[in-house]
Amino acid sequence: MISGTQAILLVARREIIVRGRDKATLISTLVTLAIVAAVILLPSLFGGTSSATVAVASESGERTVQAAAKLEKAFDVKVKVRQVDGDAAVRRLVEAGDADAGLIAGGQRILAAGGAPDGAVPALQEASRRQRARAPDPQPLAVQTLDQEAEDRQGFAAIALIILYGQLLGYGIWVANGVVEEKASRIVEILLASIRPRELLAGKVLGIGVVGLLQLLVIAAGGLVIGAASGEVEIGATELSAVPVLLIWFVAGYALYACAFALAGSLVSRQEEVQTVTTPLIMAILASFFLSFRAVGDPDGTFSVVLSFIPISAPLVMPVRMIADGVPVLQVVASAAIMLVAIAAMVALAGRLYGAAVLQTGSRVKLRGLMSR
Repeated sequence: MISGTQAILLVARREIIVRGRDKATLISTLVTLAIVAAVILLPSLFGGTSSATVAVASESGERTVQAAAKLEKAFDVKVKVRQVDGDAAVRRLVEAGDADAGLIAGGQRILAAGGAPDGAVPALQEASRRQRARAPDPQPLAVQTLDQEAEDRQGFAAIALIILYGQLLGYGIWVANGVVEEKASRIVEILLASIRPRELLAGKVLGIGVVGLLQLLVIAAGGLVIGAASGEVEIGATELSAVPVLLIWFVAGYALYACAFALAGSLVSRQEEVQTVTTPLIMAILASFFLSFRAVGDPDGTFSVVLSFIPISAPLVMPVRMIADGVPVLQVVASAAIMLVAIAAMVALAGRLYGAAVLQTGSRVKLRGLMSR
C-alpha cells in the first residue's frame, strides 16, 4: 500500500489533469475575465451624470455650490449643498465619506475626498471663477485632496470580492459534484481499496484547489492588464499588493468550504441531489458576499470588523478590508488564527464523516445519524 503523502499527491495530480483539460475551466476563466473587464470599463463608457455632495460652513461657500449646481451639463455632475456649522464639521464629513467635497476658509479652499466624482472640483472652480470675474486675474481655489488612492482601493476591493465569491462558490460545487460522480460510478470503491478515505478527500480538495488558485492568478493578472491597457487603472503598489491578499484568502476560504462541500457531496448518490445538500453552504457564501459589500465602503466599521472574525464570512470580508483600507496587524493575525482553527476542525470532521458516508449508496445519508454514529 502506498504512503499517505503519495496517495494524496496521486489523487491531486489526477484532479489537476482532469480539471485542467476540462472545457468548463477555460469557459469559466473567460467568463470571469469578461465580468472583470465589464466592471472596469463600463462605468467610463456609460458613466452619465454623477452626483456630489458638497459641505459648506459659510454663505459665500453656499453661493459657490449653488452656482456650481447650474453647471451640471458642462461637467456631468449634479452638485448638492450640505450646510454645516464650522470648517471642522466640513472636514469630518469629507473624511467620513458623508460628503464628496467641502468648502472651507470662507469658501476659499476646496477639501475633496479621494473618491469624489471627476467633475465636482472643476465645477466648483468654475463657479468660483465666475463669481470673481470682475476681480483682476482671479486665482483658482486651493485644493486639498484627502486620501487620493481611496477610490482605487475601493474599486479593487469590490472587484476582488466579486472574484473571490465566484471562485469559492464555483470550486466548492466542483468538489461536491466530483465526489458524487465517483460515488455514483462506484469508482470510489476501487480507489478506497488502495487508499484511505481521508487521503482521497485531501487529494481531491488539493488538486481542485491548485486549479482554482492558478485560475485566480490568471484572472487577477488579466484584470490588471485590462485595466492598464484601457487607461482606467494605473498599476502601482496598491494594485499589486491586492493580488497576494486575494490569493492567500482564497486558499483559506477554499480549504474551509471545499471540505464542507465534499462532505455534503458524500451524503448523496445522484447529481440531482447535489443542489439540495449544498444549499446551506451556497446560502452561507451568498450571504457573506452581500454582507461584504458593507466592508467596501466602511472597512473600519464595527459590523465589518465583526464579520472578519467569523470563519464563514472572513475569507470575503477580511481581504476586502485589507485592500480598501489598512487593517491593524493584530486583527489580521487574530482573523487568520481563527480561520486556521476552523479549517483544522472542518478537515477533521469532514475526513471522519466523509469516510463513513461515501461508501453508502442508495438513499440520502442523514448527517445527524452519521454524526451520532
